[in-house]
Amino acid sequence: MNWNYTPTETGWFVKVAEEDSTITIFDPTGILRGELFPTPVDGIERDTLTLRKGHPAVLRLPDGTIGTFLDQKPKAMRRRNKRCEVAIADRTYLFAHTSGRKATALRDGIPLARMERGRWSRRNTITRKSLAVVDALDECVLTIFEKVVTPGRTGAFDQVISDFSNI
Repeated sequence: MNWNYTPTETGWFVKVAEEDSTITIFDPTGILRGELFPTPVDGIERDTLTLRKGHPAVLRLPDGTIGTFLDQKPKAMRRRNKRCEVAIADRTYLFAHTSGRKATALRDGIPLARMERGRWSRRNTITRKSLAVVDALDECVLTIFEKVVTPGRTGAFDQVISDFSNI
């Protein structure tokens, strides 16, 4: 995975643990706000970080609260099925991809932010337009969406062409 270690526009950042088993999320002051753990796939314990699409991961907050992280449905073809869902602390977050470069982040159906990935040489640059006031948990999840998931997915037609080109 190509990790972008630069902070978000709000100063939050992520780091991959030295043993590549965890993604840690930090606020601008360097305080740990969450850890993302991949779960074993097909009963196989993995030593390296593997966040596979369609397979759940665990999000743990410093107070011990556990949540689930799922990046798209298994074998999703349509862009609307390639969404990322996070459920934690009685909240449900959704990262809905709206184009090949854009996505909207929602908390319990309320839009929090729109994100857009740059083009060409700026493709690692993410811009974010806030749509609501957010708290620390919201910002933690938005950081995961921006730095780990990143906005934008191909649609079904592009997916079929891509699959055929890999044969």
